[in-house]
Amino acid sequence: MEKIKIKKSRKIGLALGGGGALGVAHIGAIKAFEELGISFDYIAGTSAGSIIGALYAAGKTAAEMEKIARNLRVKDIRNSTFILKPSKTDGIEKLVKNALGEDLTFDKIDKKFTVCCTDLKTGREIHINTGSIAKAVSASCAVPGVFKPVIYDDMHLVDGGLKNNLPSDVVRGMGANIVVAVELNYTRGFGTDKLGMLDVLKSSLGIMMASGVEPKLAYADIIIQPDMRKFSKANLKDFDDRFNLGYESVMASKKEILEIFKEGPDKKKVKNAKKKIFK
Repeated sequence: MEKIKIKKSRKIGLALGGGGALGVAHIGAIKAFEELGISFDYIAGTSAGSIIGALYAAGKTAAEMEKIARNLRVKDIRNSTFILKPSKTDGIEKLVKNALGEDLTFDKIDKKFTVCCTDLKTGREIHINTGSIAKAVSASCAVPGVFKPVIYDDMHLVDGGLKNNLPSDVVRGMGANIVVAVELNYTRGFGTDKLGMLDVLKSSLGIMMASGVEPKLAYADIIIQPDMRKFSKANLKDFDDRFNLGYESVMASKKEILEIFKEGPDKKKVKNAKKKIFK
């Protein structure tokens, strides 16, 4: 396959959104980027996107990530399945450490990487790019009600998706002049006709988070949105279908990607984004 030629002046960023087990599609997307010859300088991830982002930033290939994900089981990361008895995030932290081979810190990896979390004490969006990568990722994945908050410095950190489930603005702020965003939940705000308590709560959270993603799309030059609506975020069934959707969604946008990398960054978009980020 012919690879896309990228000028040295292009500083490319990758934003990986949250989505639980839907994150398998991120690996498929990265496989496609590898085949196209696209390597990213800056990466930011939220929740499941922070796990894949961490592995990619540390030099793991899509094939290596796929092998790790195929061997993963829910019991490896959760010790409780009761909604009123949240699990600790130790399993997630251990998963990342094992995948990286050690408790790597951000300064020990080649690519610039940021993890997005939410501080329950202040309600603020938190960006972590120093210290233990595994600890930061476990905090970003700490879905309220499913996992206990992670005590980090003086903060109580939970799922970054509460504030920023598609950190394309974060990647732009890191210095990227071309931003690629992979969003796994664009159908989530469609709502539900069911009236059960869990269905109502799940749908309400989905609508809230979808409204937060919409403005983040403006920071991306290329938006990859595989249709994941038929898949559960809570299990890894249909692994191949999830993986292939991520891969195919990138390949379906190959022409658009080629044009953007050929023409270069949208200077107006870059300028406007920086005004919003650094105001």
